[in-house]
Formats: sequence, structure tokens, C-alpha cells
Amino acid sequence: MARVNLPAQEQHVTRREALRRGAAFVAGASVGAQVLAATGAPGAQAETMREVARRAADKPGYGPLTPGTGEFALPAGFTVFSFGVAGTPMSDGLPTPNFHDGSTVADAGNGRLALIRNQEGYDPGKALGPSRAYDRVAQGGVTTSLWDPVTGQLLGSSLILNGTDNNCNGGQTPWGSWLSGEESTVGKAEGFEKPHGYVFEVPLTATTPIEPKPLKAMGRFCHEACVVDPRTGVVYMTEDNGDPGDGFYRFIPKVSGKLAQGGRLEMLAVRGRSKYDTATGQKVGPTLQCEWVPIKDPDPTDAERHPDAVYQQGRALGAARFVGLEGATFSGGSVYFVASEAGEKEKGQIWRYTPSGTKKGKLTLLYESRSGKVLDQPDGLTMSPRGGVVVCEDGDGEDVNGGTNSLRVLTPKGTLETFARNDTPLDLHQWDDEIKPGSIGRSEWSGACYSPDGKWLFVHLQYPGKTFAITGPWEKGWL
Repeated sequence: MARVNLPAQEQHVTRREALRRGAAFVAGASVGAQVLAATGAPGAQAETMREVARRAADKPGYGPLTPGTGEFALPAGFTVFSFGVAGTPMSDGLPTPNFHDGSTVADAGNGRLALIRNQEGYDPGKALGPSRAYDRVAQGGVTTSLWDPVTGQLLGSSLILNGTDNNCNGGQTPWGSWLSGEESTVGKAEGFEKPHGYVFEVPLTATTPIEPKPLKAMGRFCHEACVVDPRTGVVYMTEDNGDPGDGFYRFIPKVSGKLAQGGRLEMLAVRGRSKYDTATGQKVGPTLQCEWVPIKDPDPTDAERHPDAVYQQGRALGAARFVGLEGATFSGGSVYFVASEAGEKEKGQIWRYTPSGTKKGKLTLLYESRSGKVLDQPDGLTMSPRGGVVVCEDGDGEDVNGGTNSLRVLTPKGTLETFARNDTPLDLHQWDDEIKPGSIGRSEWSGACYSPDGKWLFVHLQYPGKTFAITGPWEKGWL
């Protein structure tokens, strides 16, 4: 267990005292509704836009980034602990898998926290563990880590979903589980034992590998995020296939909270605008009236050869096109999600969808990046308890020419601020043998999520894989 990036003026403080100070910085009440007020979401009446602006003016911000130990830079005053380094032994005797991705945090009792983390393994090889592998040659899955926020210690970790492929993102459910999505539709033609491209459900309390059961009614496509509307049990899902485009889906279960019993898969369409293309020509603010079209065959047999088989069903009925849908979060009655490669500059968009009844809804563009220096291909995101939208950047840091990746926050004012910058050099050849050895870049950020009390922000550097727990003076800004 390591503590990193503690500013020089804090070095004399003991770890326990630093943790106590970090906890004391956290405001007693959530102000998450503020970002909703600024963007006109339901429930915003509790606070006017003028009040939001006043509160924003009162926040001093976190200040300039301060280089730490060389791993990443963030503002002064924050305490950071690291764990879950790829390759280190877990409690079950298995090595910690590579490629940390989508995550959630749950209360594990006795003041401890359970971090549920996707491991984005890909290509045929060997399953992460010997037991209960869905596919014995698939190298993705899910792990759990038991962490003590008082001592900053990792108490245990283990594999809980085994033998899946490209477990990129997912989402926590209100009924105590994690939905892990496969971002590929590979199968036997690619050397795998079974078809992939599904969502798997894992209990938050799991500590050993569960019996993997693909939720086929939720679709076979390149899954990313899954977020649940707690009022209805409807699951909203993003897709990241790329070419020719991606869909925004919803799954309406036959029985709320019982996804394995089946349900209905649908794809978003803009009413009166058949096959609407959201990737370009969009303006921040205007509302698009939406409806949903049915996906008659959610598990097409030709999905391995045609990863867009589900998407094309929706397009044939007039559904909308997005590009690079990745992270999503549900807050205040709306779904917030990113289109990582969309926009006039192809640097990313942030959207909000608000359901209206059972058949309709409203779609609004909240932000579009006009410069990679401001925001370069957003990926995972989550809503801060204090009202900001946390955005993990996945941009030019992984390009051969190098660059940076940052952790950003979209404020209620509609502006983007930088909270952390990845400074860790990464030999890109380590994870892509087609890249020339010695090509140095920066890993993407992934899996941002908060502890239930809002005091801790967890986030990963995806390649090769390391998790960080951060606490500090959150009330100074919107994180």
C-alpha cells in the first residue's frame, strides 16, 4: 500500500491524521442537485440558476496542479493511497489482472468498502482463474477489493467473474449487483470457446467466482456502460463499436430487478428525424424530443461477423446514430453519457437523456469539446456528490506521438476544469505489440467512482493497471 502525491507541507503529518483531515474537508450535505439546476434537469426547482451561480462564485477551486511522486499531478491538500497494482498477488492466490476499467464502490460493513472493478482482458489466451470460467480462453473478468478507509489498507482481493472478454464498463444496480459489459462480439471464429458481447450480473457481496450467465435479452453488441433508473428498473446502455456508428439503448425488464427473466430491448430515436446523426452539427442547449424503436432480435447469430447487427436493426427503424458511446451515470432523473469521438473536432460530447413517461424522452447536448487541450475524448464518467460531472480522459496519451490524459470535471457553469494529470510514462509497446518499442505515452484514466459517503474518489490508471483512492478538500470545487 502506497501513499502518493502528498504535498510537501503535509509530509510531517501521520497517515491517520492526514486521513482525518481529508474526512473533515467533506461537506455534510450533498449539493449534487446544483449541476442539474444549471442544466435544467427535473428537480432543479430546489435551487435557481442564480443561486447556483452564486455558490459557484463562492468556491475558490482546487488551485494549480502540483507534481507528486511522478505518477500524476493534482492540487495541493489531497491525500492519495494506491493499491491493486497489476501483477501483484491477490488473496485468492491469483495475480491482479491487467487493464483496470469500469468500477463501483459498495459499503462492505464495519466501515470498510468493496471496490468492484472490471478487468478489460482481450484476445484468446487463458482465463484469469481456473474455476467457473464462462470461456476458458477469455482473459477478462471482474475483481473485488476490500479496502479500509481509516487505515488506507487493502484487506483482501479476489476474482469474482471469470472468462469473459473486454469487460470495459458497466454499472451498479439498486438491488445490490454490478452489471459488467463485454465490449466485443467475438466468438469461435476468433478462437474463443463461446460467443461474447453480453452483460453479466455480479453480486456486490461476491468474494469468489460466480456462475457466469450472459443476459442475452440485453443484447449482443459492443457494450459499455449500464445505468439503472431506480424508479422504473429500466437499464440504459451505451455502445462503442465505432464504425458505422453506435446506439443508445434501454432494456425494460419483465420484472424490475430480475434481469435474467428477460425483457425488451429498444434503441433511441429522435422523433420526426429518422436516422438522426448526433455526431456533428449539434448545438449545446436545445432539446431533441425522443422515442424508442424495438430491437426484435437482441442476440443475432451473425453478431461475430457483424458487430453492428443489433445497431443496424435500430437504424432500419430510424434510430439515432452516436459515435463512441462510453461512460454513463444516472442522477436526478436523467442519464448523463459521453460520445467520446463525436463533435466537429472529434474530441467528444457529453449528453443528457431525461425520460418522460414510458415511451418518450428528451435529449440535450451539455458539452462539446472544441479543443483536445480542453477535453480529449472523454470515457468513463460519474456524478460527484457535490454537483460536478467527473470525466476520465482517454485521448492522445495513448497515441504514438504521445500526449497527456487528465481527470476533468464539468461544472454547473458548463465549464471544464482539470483535477489531475497523468504523468506516468507508459511504453505503449507493452500493451500493443504493433506499436514500436520505446514509444512513450500516458495511460487513460478509468473507473471513477465515489464511496457511498462521498469522501473518497476511486480512479484507475488503466495500463497496465493501478487503483487510487483520493480524499481532500472537496468543498473547494465541484468534485
